[in-house]
Amino acid sequence: MATSTQSSTPVKKGKITVYFLAAPEDEDQTKAVKKYLSPVVRNSEIPIEILSDFEIPPGQDINEYKPQLYDADIVLAFISADFINDDQTYIRTQKVIEKYNNDENVLLPILVRNCMWKSTPFVNLPLLPKNTQPLNNKQFWNSEDDAFTSVVNDIYESINEFSYNNVETVEDEIVAEASKADISELLSEMEITEPTKDTTTASSKADSETEVPDSTEALAEQVEDVVETEQTKAPIIEKVAKSETVKPRTRKKIANVDMQVDWRKKYYRRVLWKRALAFILDQILTTLPLFLIGSIIGGVGWSAFTSEEVIMDETAELTMNDWLFFIIIPMLLYFVVSAVVESSRYKGTFGKMIMKMEITDRQGNRIGFFRAFFRNILRFITGYLYVLIIPFIIQIFTYRKYKKLFHDQITYTVVGERLKQEKHVN
Repeated sequence: MATSTQSSTPVKKGKITVYFLAAPEDEDQTKAVKKYLSPVVRNSEIPIEILSDFEIPPGQDINEYKPQLYDADIVLAFISADFINDDQTYIRTQKVIEKYNNDENVLLPILVRNCMWKSTPFVNLPLLPKNTQPLNNKQFWNSEDDAFTSVVNDIYESINEFSYNNVETVEDEIVAEASKADISELLSEMEITEPTKDTTTASSKADSETEVPDSTEALAEQVEDVVETEQTKAPIIEKVAKSETVKPRTRKKIANVDMQVDWRKKYYRRVLWKRALAFILDQILTTLPLFLIGSIIGGVGWSAFTSEEVIMDETAELTMNDWLFFIIIPMLLYFVVSAVVESSRYKGTFGKMIMKMEITDRQGNRIGFFRAFFRNILRFITGYLYVLIIPFIIQIFTYRKYKKLFHDQITYTVVGERLKQEKHVN
């Protein structure tokens, strides 16, 4: 595993606590990340302790263990639809965000499964992996090893950065104390040197009082003493000046971006409006044109199977077979086209593509044609039944409980952000 080169050796101070915060459905992903992170833990100069809800030591009180999340230095949030929808996880996330807003921890979101994460407050944080590709996106990652190695490298950089921020205060104090010691020592040298000059001058004066030398020679000797003393002080003063200008190495600390604590209601409103707009766009761009085409096809078919007398009779009423051509065929055409597009590499209808959304199964894989076909029938029926109010009220209550629309819940599909169609290059 590639690691970044450290610029200097950090000072050891305590330990770094990392807590994995995830929904129960993402337990396997947390264990995989811990497995790939183990070399970093072993080789770290500062001890690293990894905690999670899924590996509580035997005999440990759960009620005492889980609150350690709020004292962790780094919290890894495993983002997925289940992470957002799980009520217990949401309550704990709120407390973590409060700590984050007070600069008491580092919050790192990891996108394990695709969802509407851009409507969450985590969009303001540096999402891992840095390429914003979910760990379960098999169309992007070459292998599971490729995905987890990439995200662990990003986690290592964050832990390494935190370790330096954690010890920078200690390093600054050491450098500052060393600078003070050097200055004190240099000033002591000056204090020793200056009395020597005074003593020499005093003795010279005493000698001059007892002896009466030539005045020119005495003056020359005094000048030489002064010059010699100034030359001795000059390098010391210069050294003190340089020492005073030396400042300890500091690392610029970037303040956390405040996040909204009670964010989920706003998230659901954004997602529902976004999906409603995609549905309206589908009716304009897909339903109306296909119904028009289907009606033309149905009209041609109806005229082919209907006698000329009935066609000329303006008072004739359409039978059930006649409605088959004008209603059923256009609807069938709509369901087929929508299913083809959703089961293709585009993973969504035209409305969803415009709104930058895509449909997958829970594992992030492309759904099949028949699942997409059945899903569109349910979506069409429920969408138009909402005007009857009662189905709409039922949907509201079921959405509050399951956090899913009828057609998503029945077909086990997930709507997430549209991902780039590319392959990971090592």
